[in-house]
Amino acid sequence: MPFAALLAPFIATAIGAAILLAAIIRLLPSNFLGATITERSNHTQPARQLGGLAIIPAVLLALWIFGPAAGLDWRFLALSSAAALILWVTGFFDDRHHLPESVRLIAQFLAAGIAVYGLGSEFRLLPDLLPFAVERLLLAFALVYFINLTNFMDGLDLMVVAGLGIPLALAAVLAAIGLVASGTGVLAACLAGGLLGFALFNRPKALVFLGDSGSLPIGLLSGLAFFLVARDLSIAAGLLLPLFFIADATSTLFMRLAARENILAAHSKHAYQIAKRSGWSVWQIVTCVGALNFILGICAFLTFDGGLVAAGAICAGLLAVTLLLSRFRSAGQRSL
Repeated sequence: MPFAALLAPFIATAIGAAILLAAIIRLLPSNFLGATITERSNHTQPARQLGGLAIIPAVLLALWIFGPAAGLDWRFLALSSAAALILWVTGFFDDRHHLPESVRLIAQFLAAGIAVYGLGSEFRLLPDLLPFAVERLLLAFALVYFINLTNFMDGLDLMVVAGLGIPLALAAVLAAIGLVASGTGVLAACLAGGLLGFALFNRPKALVFLGDSGSLPIGLLSGLAFFLVARDLSIAAGLLLPLFFIADATSTLFMRLAARENILAAHSKHAYQIAKRSGWSVWQIVTCVGALNFILGICAFLTFDGGLVAAGAICAGLLAVTLLLSRFRSAGQRSL
């Protein structure tokens, strides 16, 4: 797909999200979806949970404008949009009223099921290993997990932009050089553009965060984008691009389970949060994450032909992520 054809949805979504978010910030009362500073916070001034109110409409509108010409069919667009809107509304009410965890999970599984159904019966990742129904169930659970880890990682200025926006932009680049489908590239470009528009207001010191109305549907749509990369290029590429988010959230989950903590309770034990509390600046953290994601993008590219090169790229990606997480966590130990 020509680079210009992917640049158009990226720029359009970025501009649309930025303009809409600026209008929302100006028009809504200053205490609307405000967040207070607590001992778990990683920012020093209150930031409103408004990002999702602007980004999701901008992304979905851009998808419907640019998606059909890129090969995204009506079924995928309709069902993925419906799933995203379910999470958008659920997230908004959770930001406002703190919904019970059961309600959140029901909405997430419903949205994930709709989105996976929207992939179509021809979508397969492991046709030789898993029956269709089992693969579909695993995809739905993986999507719910990605929805939640995106929500977990929205805890520091620019973290979602660096940790998810850059991998999505790199997925769009893979489409521009013909390694993934055009539709995959447009989906990734729209999401990356929306996060770029959001970045103008989320840079230190952040005025807004995504809130659940943003992180939940962005997690769903991003998960779908990486599913498509896995189908078009390789499963390894679909995992390598968002590997920092996956590894930080998953390692933190296992550490909390080992400590017999309530994993549903709020916390601030992610590696990036530990680094922030130990004295690292926001810019140091997000620069490291951004640089790591460029390395992971190169590793994902190198998986296109399989063989020893792909195996080496996977090992290099795993090593790079492990080193950064270790550095973040060791910074916290040195500060004790």
